[in-house]
This record gives sequence, C-alpha cells and structure tokens, in this order.
Amino acid sequence: MGLVEAGSGELDEEVVEELAAIKTVRGIVDWIVGSTTGGTEPGASTTDESVGSPESVGSPESVGSSASEGSRVSAGRSPGAGSDGVGDPLGAMALRRFVVEPEILPAPAGTAPADLAGSRFLLVEGGLGVGLALATRLEQAGAEARILAAADAGLVDQIRAGAGADGLVWIASADPGADEHAILPGAFPALRAAALGGSRRVLVVTGNGGRFGRSRAAAPGATANPSAVDALEFARRADAGEFVVRPTPGAGLAGLVRTIAREVPGLALRLVDVEPKDEPRRIADSLLVELLTPGGPLVVGYRDGARATLRVRPAPADGAGELPVGLGPSSVVLLTGGARGITAAVAVELARRSGCAVELVGRTAAPTGPEDPATAGAADAPALRRALIETGVRRPAEIEARVSRLLAEREVRATLATLQSLASSVRYHAVDVRDGAAVAAVVADVYARHGRLDGLVHGAGVLADRLLRDKTPESFDRVYRTKVDGARALLAAVRDDVGFVALFGSVAGVFGNRGQADYAAANDALDTLAGAAAGRFAGRVVSVDWGPWASPATAAGGGMVSAELAREYARRGIGLIDPADGVAALLRELAGTPDGPAQVVYMCAEAEAFDA
Repeated sequence: MGLVEAGSGELDEEVVEELAAIKTVRGIVDWIVGSTTGGTEPGASTTDESVGSPESVGSPESVGSSASEGSRVSAGRSPGAGSDGVGDPLGAMALRRFVVEPEILPAPAGTAPADLAGSRFLLVEGGLGVGLALATRLEQAGAEARILAAADAGLVDQIRAGAGADGLVWIASADPGADEHAILPGAFPALRAAALGGSRRVLVVTGNGGRFGRSRAAAPGATANPSAVDALEFARRADAGEFVVRPTPGAGLAGLVRTIAREVPGLALRLVDVEPKDEPRRIADSLLVELLTPGGPLVVGYRDGARATLRVRPAPADGAGELPVGLGPSSVVLLTGGARGITAAVAVELARRSGCAVELVGRTAAPTGPEDPATAGAADAPALRRALIETGVRRPAEIEARVSRLLAEREVRATLATLQSLASSVRYHAVDVRDGAAVAAVVADVYARHGRLDGLVHGAGVLADRLLRDKTPESFDRVYRTKVDGARALLAAVRDDVGFVALFGSVAGVFGNRGQADYAAANDALDTLAGAAAGRFAGRVVSVDWGPWASPATAAGGGMVSAELAREYARRGIGLIDPADGVAALLRELAGTPDGPAQVVYMCAEAEAFDA
C-alpha cells in the first residue's frame, strides 16, 4: 500500500482511516515502518527527479492495485528510490538486445463500410489539405464531418460534448509546419478528452514518411561544421537555432497511443504514419480504411501504397569493443541525471575504465557539508522515519520528502567521492535540463575548460505516474519536456565531433504502459529524436530503451523494483537487468560504428512478454 498519493502530498483515504484509529505517536511510527518494510517505499513514483534514468521502465501496475487507483499505478522504480533490492526471480535470464524496424503488412482485410448515416466525425486539420479530402469521403458515406484547427480555443470542450462522437481524426500532427497545439505536449488535452469518452474512434496521424522516421537524417549541407567553431561562437550560433535538431512532426504520439490502448481497451484506436508530400486524396483514402477497419496493428504506416508496422526483433551486438573508441584520461564525458542510480553507475564505470573527466548535470543542488547528526546514524528509510519523527516532524508527506532527499544526498556524496578517485576530474552542475540557456551555458563551460567533449549521456527524467483520467496537462508537460526538451537542448549545444550520444529511453515508449502516458510519449519521442540527430554527429548516436533494472548494489535508498513487482514481472516472463550487465552493454553499444541503429532495446525478456 502506498502512503502518499504520487505527486499530491496527500494521504490515501484508507491510510487516513487506519491512522485515525492509532492514538499514539509510537503507534504511528510502528504503522509507517510496518507498512513500508518489504514493499515499495512511499513516494517512489512521485514527481521528484528520478536521476539516473531509466526511472520507470515499462512495468505493469502493481499487484493488488485497483484499476481505479490512478495515483498508485506502479511501473518500476527509479534507481535510489523504493524498497530493498530484489534479485531476478527468474534466475539468470540473459540481457538481450533488440532493434525496432518496419515490417511490410498486407492491406487491411475487407472494405470500409459505406453507410455512415447519422455518424459524427471531427477532423483536426493542419496545412496538408488531407482533412478536406477525408471529410468529403465521410460525407459521401452519410456522415457529418466537422473540420477544426488544433489551436481552436474550444476544441477540448467540443470533443467532450461529442462533436466527434463516432471518430476523432487528429491530422494536424502530420504537417511539417505543425504548431505547438498540434503536437505533444500541446495535443495531449484534446487527445485525452477523446480517449476518455469523447469519441468511439481515435485516429492519430504522424508525418514521418510512412516508415516512422527510420531513414537516417542527412547532415545539413549548407551549415558550417560546428566542430570548427570556437566555444563562444558556437554558443552564440546555437542560441540562434543554427544547430538545432528537432524531432519529426508527431514525435511521441506513438508512445501515447500505445499507453491509451492499455488504459482504454474498448476504444478503436490507431496511429497512422504517412508521407506528408503524398497526394492529400491518397492519404485520405488510407486514413478512411484505417479509421473504419477494426483490429490489426495499433501503429501502421503508408508509403507508396505499401502498408507497414514496427516490429521488435532480436539483434545481437556487432562485436564492437568494450569502451567507446579513443576514450582515455584526456577525454570528457557529460552525463545528465545527477550523481545517482544508473547514470551514476555509467559515470563510475566510464571513469574506472578510461580515467576520463566526468561532468554531471542534475536538477538538485549537490549537498554541502555533513549530514545532520540527528539523522546521520539512521542507516535506512525506516530508521530515517523514526529519527525524523523524534525530531518533531509529524506530517507524513513531509517525512517522506525528507527521507527521499536525505537518501538522495547520501548517494550523490558517495558517487562524487568514488569519481574523485577514478576520474581525471569531476564537476557537478545543478541545472534543470528544460532550461535550454542553462544547458548551453554548462556545455560552453565544459568546452572552455577542457577544449573538448567526447561523449554525452542524457539520463535525466521525472515521473508523475497516474492513469490517463487523473493526469493533468501540467504534469504531462513536465515529464515530457524534461526528457525531450532536455535532449534537444543538449544536441543543440554540443559540437558535431562528439564521439557518442546516448539518450536513455524505456520500453514504456516501445510498448506503452498503464499510468505512464507522459513517460511513454517522452521516451518514444527520444527514439525519433535520435534518428533525426544520427546524421549530424561524427560518432554513435543512439536511444537506448531499457527494460526494468534490478537494484544497483550501491543505491542508498534501495532498488527500482519491489519484491511484489518483481514477482509480477516473473509471472510475465520478464527478468531484471543486472546493473553491471546493463552498464557493460551500454558501453559496448557506444563502442559501435556511427552507422549503427539509432534505437536499440535492452531487456531480459521476449517482446511478447510486454503484451501479457
């Protein structure tokens, strides 16, 4: 049972009832300790920064939780938060590597029904002219079709009122010039309204060429090579947007659609990727068939009349080295996600193997000075709770916040101390990665001090796990932008001669996950962003979608996965990634050639296990 609703700071109702029956402070302490021992720690899925992502990695809702308990949806836990580490209940399940590739499909069986008399459809149009062509076809079949813009101020209200009761077709996200209302995170409120009862059918359209943006982006021919530009000039030109890498239109929508499908199983839902340069009438014909044909893949694409979907298939590593090429004591690697969890484990291993300089970026300020003697002797979370209550702290939400902060600070201290003994230098920057100017300043500072940057690992992220009906646009925005805007800011700031770029994603983006519409969308967007950036940089660029990890042995706050959740994983045939194996796999991946796949998946499972 969770004590505190995720991100709310308030107690669950049944918790309040139990606490009301307890008459003494000692009784409350005993209840708190008893309620959390052996299970997931309260606050593990709060919106605190989950440094060292993967923070939450495609797990099911926790065993025993009700579908109505949106605040208790559990999908793995962030490193350094949660219960004590749990070994893999499946035994030595090997870590496996997968790639995600298009696969040609047959045309949909049957024909779309011709009689739509009395049906109401709402088409959200962009600038492609597809909405008009589709509206004509729907009206010829007897339906009423309204066309609105994504920026229409009353769009969400009209969806809720049933303007598209028989179908919402979100076309605006396929337009290469789509505005902020048409794409994520701006499109979330309207799509949420449609999924939660506004429409019987929801069709979302992206414009990634009909093959999900899998073609490698060409390097910009008209732009000077940024590696030849000094740091200050580069920063100025980056601020002007000259080197910006943008995700393709509709980035993240596939992850959102996959999650909606898990939470709203009765909804007729599909995402269709198209080539925006195709004839509007031809695109409209494909959309009409997908809109009115039940069953089939959740995500499809059309190019030159051929239909395709994405498949996850095993792909052994190419036998590259154990460390990125040329990495040594004079090299510099920047990692976002602070000095905790998996990102910290990667930083330590990079320093151990190469002696490189390590630059860490985290939102939380690094601890200064020793810990308060009142809590310093408390070895774990239950002991910290007792110590804090004895100092006079009474509000459970405040207790949990302080416990999380203290455990995080301990882990940061330990990581920095370890790196001091291994790296040629180490520096911690307290920066929110959503702040593009602050990120650019950090990168410029690294170039000014070292004259180089050899590698980049983007592991920062936040969690705000709630079911779709309880998820606010503000919460969605924060989770999404931390991943996506953070990655864009970093890619805009680094020079093209960087040796490798790794974006930490999650299987939540690949398969969807209940309670994580924002997180799944963000990680899916990272995959498309990596594909867009792959042609620009000299070295390896890859989005790594991780399955669930076991606990790092050094995590001060415990593990990512509770015993209960680990058992549920085992039931579904999903093992936990051993941290040492995961870090080693990442370093081998980064040692690969620049023409390697821009998206890889690492998990101790078959792909089918995430559909169980």
